[in-house]
Amino acid sequence: WLKRAQPLPRRLLEKMLASLRSVVAPRASGVALRGFSAASPQKFGIYRYDPDKQAKPFLQEYTIDLKTCGPMILDALIKIKDEVDPTLTFRRSCREGICGSCAMNINGKNGLACLLYIEPSASAIEVQPLPHTYVVKDLVPDLTNFYN
Repeated sequence: WLKRAQPLPRRLLEKMLASLRSVVAPRASGVALRGFSAASPQKFGIYRYDPDKQAKPFLQEYTIDLKTCGPMILDALIKIKDEVDPTLTFRRSCREGICGSCAMNINGKNGLACLLYIEPSASAIEVQPLPHTYVVKDLVPDLTNFYN
């Protein structure tokens, strides 16, 4: 009832390995993760609000190179926080779309920043906190009513 699997022909194995190498090798050799043009800057308009300064909320524009960034909106936010503006505040946790801590309004639609891909465009990608929630700071909504 159990048949022994036949080995694959050598030519087929070589083709399969060649196609795998073409996918894996560029990442291992440090080549960019994406196939964008030489310079691929993307603008992000990010909602900023600091209650300690008691100033009006505003959208601050940041520009990052997509070749040096991961594919998700959360990757861009982390890059901005790490390399451009360490005062940017947002929540993140699992990076897998399970916990919901990175929920925000991106280009007018509510979603999880860890699941939404960056769609390159000439206009800025707007990132704001969830609507109809009080804002603690920047992209951090007050979720106490949600948990009650």
